[in-house]
Parts: sequence; structure tokens; C-alpha cells
Amino acid sequence: MENRKETTIEERKLVIKLSNEGKSPRNIAKVVGRNVNCIQKILQKFKKTGMLANIKGIERKKIMNSITERRVIHQVKIDPKISAPKIAASTSNTLGRSVSAETVRRVLRKAGYIGTVARKKPLIVRGIESSD
Repeated sequence: MENRKETTIEERKLVIKLSNEGKSPRNIAKVVGRNVNCIQKILQKFKKTGMLANIKGIERKKIMNSITERRVIHQVKIDPKISAPKIAASTSNTLGRSVSAETVRRVLRKAGYIGTVARKKPLIVRGIESSD
């Protein structure tokens, strides 16, 4: 997958200027050094919106709002040993929609809580000797 380079405002102004002068998109692409499709999209967007700047994309809607995130953090403060699936289950019941354990972990990591598992100590057995 190739890296895409965003066109600058100056390049877009040049594209609009050359288009207004009557140049074809193919000629504009050669002058600017961009793909013809890129030039066509710039022209279409300018005709549609009248703006040169990129419009911010639509983000994915959050499952939990800030109040719910604070409740999750509060549950961990009360009981540090509670598991993420248990928090997710209780949060799902209060919200009325499913919340995954990974979402809970993400919220906790963002708040500075990093889940660790206690190291298992080696089992030492004393007093048992084998008799042959």
C-alpha cells in the first residue's frame, strides 16, 4: 500500500486557477505533478463546497461517554482486582448495549491503570522424600 501525500492549499489554488484559465485536468495534472483523478476530485470538491481545505472525516461514535468511563475507573479504585469482563458486564447492564472487555481495558489504560498478572511462585515441597 503506497503512502498518500495530501495536496497543499497552494497546489489546490493552482489547480483552480489553471482550471479557470481553461486547462484540461490532464494538463493540470502534468503541471502540478499529481494524478488526473486527484485533480478531478479537487475540482469536484471545489464546485460542490466552494472550499479548498479538507473537511474533517466522520469519526466512529463512542460506545461509552465520559460519565461511564469515570464509573469504570471508580469500580477499579474500589476493587483493584476486579476483571475487565466483569466490569464490561456490569457496564453493559447499566448502558443497555454491549460493551466489550477490550473497551474497558482501553479506558483503564488511558486512565493510567495497567493490568498485570501476579507472577506465579514456584511450588516448594518440603518434607517429602522418596523411599526406594
